[in-house]
Order: sequence, then structure tokens, then C-alpha cells
Amino acid sequence: MADKRNRVIVRIGGGLGNQLFQYAAARRLAVRNNVPLTLDHISCFPRDVFNRNFLLDKFNIKCDYINNGSSYASFWGRIRRRIQIKMNRNRELRRKTYLVEEQVLKHDPRMLDLQVTRPIYLEGCWQHEEYFKDISDQLMEELTLRVPHDPVNIEFAKRINSVESICLHVRRLHGVPNVSDAKPLENVPAEHIDVSYYSKAVDLIASKVKQPHFFVFADYPDWAKENIQLRYRTEYVTHNGADKDYEDFWLMRQCKHFIVANSTFSWWAAWLARNPEKTVVSPKESIGFRLQSVPPSWLLI
Repeated sequence: MADKRNRVIVRIGGGLGNQLFQYAAARRLAVRNNVPLTLDHISCFPRDVFNRNFLLDKFNIKCDYINNGSSYASFWGRIRRRIQIKMNRNRELRRKTYLVEEQVLKHDPRMLDLQVTRPIYLEGCWQHEEYFKDISDQLMEELTLRVPHDPVNIEFAKRINSVESICLHVRRLHGVPNVSDAKPLENVPAEHIDVSYYSKAVDLIASKVKQPHFFVFADYPDWAKENIQLRYRTEYVTHNGADKDYEDFWLMRQCKHFIVANSTFSWWAAWLARNPEKTVVSPKESIGFRLQSVPPSWLLI
């Protein structure tokens, strides 16, 4: 990022689901103002407690990338960030140059009409469909993988496309009972959904889909096998692993219907799926940490 032109700069962090929300909201703001978009893909990840990585470069995104000197990754960079946040805290929205999501409403409709007349830096999750829904067709194209798929995933995708495939996502990343390497739940502001959600969701979607074929994606597949009982044809997708979760994401997106977890990861897979007649079942409670946006066509349990 060499120049100081009017532009949108967005801080990218968290897992893939959060990264997609951050990109989508910032991309929409840049598109509507006809200004460049720059991703700060550097500042967050060196201090990520879960050792997550930047993954958006696997997709056909349209943006520039920040350089080390302009990022907030260094010690002095973190000092600059604190100063910027403090200086912008009480400014009117139209005058802010550093915009922290928590300093505005959880969903601020003013963002849709915000005029970018200077470089604006966005920090937050921006987990609301309204921030980008009007460029959905553009995002459908840009948020496709640009990396080649290996033969195993290609065969899985063919199988998914040949049946009435239902993606069932189970997220138990934090505080999983009797799993030694799970991160403690008390360290993160998230809650598990009760396992009964899955039995209800399976019954609901099976009542609407003939000959359902479930493909289960889970961060702890053994837990899913033990705790979620399915009476229908089921396959567990376990071959990609954490280092290639973007491939799992691609396979999930191939499915025709969805049972979404309390997860931005499966939210995005369902949202991006192109089946116009897809049935999506979602938990009523928040998905991820702050997400409150669920498309009206989705069924809530």
C-alpha cells in the first residue's frame, strides 16, 4: 500500500468464516465508493491465540495488500493502533479514519451510505448480511477457490453433486468433553448448541428432502459420530484436516442443503451455495461470537 488515496483498508483476522465477513463488508464499501480495497493480512495473525492463518489468498478476491510498514504488527505499530482508536473514538462516523465495529451499533445501517473521502481502516467482524447483500452476485464469483483440487476432493465433489446432499456441520472446537487438545471453553465468548439441535434439524430437513444423503463435516469427527445419530445414508468428511479446511469449505459449498452449526464457517458455505431451492436449517442462537444475521429463508430451531 504505497499511496494515500481514498481507500478502504480492513483488518483480517480469525478463522476463515470471520475473514470472509471482513472481506465482504469491506469489499462492498469499496465497490459502492469506487475506491481500492486493501487487506491488512499482517497485523492480526502473529498474535492469534489459535495459530490461525490468512486464507483469503486461496480465493479469487479483488484487492491490494498492506505492507509491513503500514501494518500494526510491530510493537510501534500496536502503539499507533491504540492512538488511532483513541483519536477516532468520539468522531462522527463520516469523519472517522479508524472505525472499530464495537464503537458503532452491532449492525449500523449508516455503513451502507458511508462516503469514503479519505483512507478508512475497518476493524471488527462485521457479521451481518446487510453489509454486503447487495453485491451478492459479485461475492459469489470472487469467493471461489483459485487453488487446484486434489483427486480425492474432486471425487467427493462428484458424489456430493450426484445425490440429495445435505451438509451437516458440527463445531466443537472449544471445550469439547473428553478431548485433550480442545481449547478451554471459558477462554472464548462462545457457547455450544445442545446436541438435540442436530436431531431436530435432521428430522426437519429429512421431511423436506427426498432420499437425503448427509455429509458430515466436524472439527472433532469422533465426537460427532458418538453423539449425533443418523438414520440416513451418511458420510464423514475427514481427509482434509485443519491445514486444508478451505477444501472442506469448497466441498460444503457443493452440497444442496445445509444444517448449519454455531459457526461462521458453515454460515458462509450455506450462503454461497448456488442451489436456488436449498433448504438451510440454522440454530436460533447466535452463530460465532457476534453474528445476528440469518437470511429470512433459513429455518430456525
